[in-house]
This record gives sequence, C-alpha cells and structure tokens, in this order.
Amino acid sequence: MTPYTIFFILLSTLGYQSCLINASITVIATNETYIDRIAAFGPRIPETDEGLTGFLMAPISLDLRHGCQVMDAPSDQWIALVERGNCSFIDKVRSMQQSGAIAVVVGDKYYNGWVTMYAPGDTSDVHIPSVFVAQRQYQSLLQQSELFKRPMEIRMEKDDMLTWPLLDMLLVVVLSPAVMMLFIYTTWRMRQRQQRNEELAPTGFVTKLPLRTFKKSNKLKENDGTGDGIDVDDYDDDALHAECAICLEDYVDGDVLRVLPCKHKFHSTCVDAWLTGHKKFCPVCKYDVCRKEASENTPLLPV
Repeated sequence: MTPYTIFFILLSTLGYQSCLINASITVIATNETYIDRIAAFGPRIPETDEGLTGFLMAPISLDLRHGCQVMDAPSDQWIALVERGNCSFIDKVRSMQQSGAIAVVVGDKYYNGWVTMYAPGDTSDVHIPSVFVAQRQYQSLLQQSELFKRPMEIRMEKDDMLTWPLLDMLLVVVLSPAVMMLFIYTTWRMRQRQQRNEELAPTGFVTKLPLRTFKKSNKLKENDGTGDGIDVDDYDDDALHAECAICLEDYVDGDVLRVLPCKHKFHSTCVDAWLTGHKKFCPVCKYDVCRKEASENTPLLPV
C-alpha cells in the first residue's frame, strides 16, 4: 500500500468522522441533558426547536433488554432504550421499529466509550433515528426511567454547537494540506534515500578490493646528482603519485593503500569512507568501482 493510498483512506475516514454529529437527550422533567452519538444509518433527528419528543422506556422483560426481538410497544410515542449486545445495531433498530418505537437509544452496559453504529448493506428500510450512549449515560437514563411512575418524557435533538463546523474547517484548511505535505515529504525522503543507496558501494564489495603496502625504493642513486634518486629497475609506480587524492597527505612507508579497479590507489581508510559514504566512483577518474570491467584508460565519465 503506497503512502498516497494510505493518505486518501485516512482523509476519507477523517472526513466521514467529521460528519458524525453528536446529539443530546434531555429529560424534560429534570432538565438533565445527556450526550449521545447519532448512528451512521437511518434518518437524522429533526432539526427543529422541539427536536424529537417521546417517552423513553426499556423493554419490560429482562430477556428482551437487548432489543433483538419484536415486542409490544409499552406506550405511545415510545423511544426504546436497549442494551448493546446479542445482535447487531441494525437488527436492534429494525426490531424496535417493528415494535412501534419512534426512535432507539442503544446503551453500553460494560464499556464507558463511544462508538459509531454502522450497518452493512441496504438500510433504506430504516425509518426511525437511533443514537448510541456510553455506559454512564446509559445507566443514568435506565435508573431514571425506572424511578418514574409513568413513562419518562425526553427530547432528542441534534447538537448545534459551533465546534463541528469549526472542526470541518480545520480539517479542510489545515489538516488535509498538512497530512498531504507530510506524505509527499515522506515519499520524497524515501526516494532520496533509495537513490542515495544506489550511489554508494556496498561495504562488503569495498572490503574485497585489493590492498597494498606503500614502499618507496631507493636502490639506484641517480637523476638528481645527489644519490637519493629512485631505482629505475626496481621502481614502485606509487612513488610518482605519492599523495592521497582524498586527504592530500603524502604516502609514507607502511601506509595501507586500496587499489581500485581503475588502478588508482588511495589510503584504504580514506577511499573506503568515500565509496561507502559518498560516491561509488573513483575520486580521480569517476570510474564506477562496482563495474566488472576496468582498464587504465578509463574515461572521465562512464558511457
């Protein structure tokens, strides 16, 4: 999965989540308000001053508390309060719709966390709204409904707070470009690193290149008239290039030199660091040391 695919999945998920609007349940008798979360399927709560008003009641039988079966409506304008579990969210809403409920409130008895109720497939047959409440809200609503001697009247309404439009604006104006730039930058860095690795010589390959100990012959004394010349017959060609082209230090007897395929020689420590950390080309002739063939007449830039 490419970074661009991950980005668009993340962006679509965030965009969809920003459309999931919180709502509220108000107990009319006590004026207590509880936060809930609207399901991703079914109709929305009417956007009116009154919202959706009805009587919140849990199923009379404890065996039916999950709302997975059709039952007789306990009152008119019934809003079903059912417990999460035993069947899917869409099955609960369909069963309660067939039981005469005008809305469904699904609560979690064991987990005090928020979830969004989803439903796979076609849900066009669902004609009543449904919401989810966490553990604390569910237990409080359940206790209050049991304390009332008559059905507890509530009002369900959509939250009109400005935080959601502001969140949408923040997502579109700030987060989306920021996430896109992050993925573009990450992709660019990955490509740069890959290209960088392609320009370096493998450490194992470099360590296998031949080594040579520098030694300057001085058997034959001629050329300069002082007797400190170089033996022409037993002459080491390193003497003509007695300086490392990388560190610019003169070779001394005993220095370990690395011989590249193009026959150029350097201090082994200097050229090893150059090939594995800078470029895989000879510092002098730009020959690619990873190529199999090599010759003395190596061009400046390989064809």
